[in-house]
Amino acid sequence: MENFINEPLGGIHTIAAVLALFTGAIVLASTKGDTRHKKWGYVYILSMVTVNITAIPITNMSGSIGLFHLFILLSLPTTLLAIYYPLSARFSGKLPSHNNGNWLMQHFAFTYWSYVGLVAAFIAEVMVRLPSIIITANRPVTHAVTDATTQLSIGWAFAIMGVVMLIAELLFREWRKRLAIG
Repeated sequence: MENFINEPLGGIHTIAAVLALFTGAIVLASTKGDTRHKKWGYVYILSMVTVNITAIPITNMSGSIGLFHLFILLSLPTTLLAIYYPLSARFSGKLPSHNNGNWLMQHFAFTYWSYVGLVAAFIAEVMVRLPSIIITANRPVTHAVTDATTQLSIGWAFAIMGVVMLIAELLFREWRKRLAIG
């Protein structure tokens, strides 16, 4: 765990994640469809794709593929679908017609949930790594101390992520009403 950011892949992953956190907030807060929204949207999508791809080989917490790797199976498709709807409109020259509802709402929903997933992953990273760093900083590191700390941290991370997801769902429902779509 100590070498996570020191390794080039971990550094790229971290930089892309921080960039995605900032640009995603800009995208969601900006006026939809304007140049700023589009420009930052592309940066967000590229950052998220980089985050997901670089996350695959990072195994230094457990030595193998772990629980957090499963979230790539949710994050990457959600991110790609977020950009699919506006790109299909742009390249076809017309609004996409999908049987499952309004394309703009689909674009918003996938972008929104992609960002919520990123925020949840950020919380999980902080909750799993920070307590281990604080607890073991001034003590001799033993296997029992790091195992107990990691298990407690993971439990708290999932509890807090659950609260974040609940709040995100409530906010999403309000946005849906405001957009008056579906």
